[in-house]
Amino acid sequence: MFAKACEENELRKGKYEVAAVNRTLVLIVWPQDSQPRAFQGMCPHSNEPLADARFNGKVLTCTHHDWEFDGESGACVKGKPCSLAEYPLKIENGEVLVDTADITPCRLG
Repeated sequence: MFAKACEENELRKGKYEVAAVNRTLVLIVWPQDSQPRAFQGMCPHSNEPLADARFNGKVLTCTHHDWEFDGESGACVKGKPCSLAEYPLKIENGEVLVDTADITPCRLG
């Protein structure tokens, strides 16, 4: 079931927003060359929050252990093979909506 994550006007290309959707930490990532995406907000490596991650418009870097994730696909590009779980996202009437149901976040530890 889709629920509101944030307002569309809060999003900026090349940046990300942190939201809690249905008691799940979610990152709304807007890669420089793509559309906004919603990924799990916890690092699969150490289950630490990605809320303070660095994002250069293409790569999201976890500040806890420097694992890196592709901003378009969520695939880990530095660290062990894994991917951030992606949640369905849609924008309607100026609201960013995310569906966290039936998606299990990736966790290696």
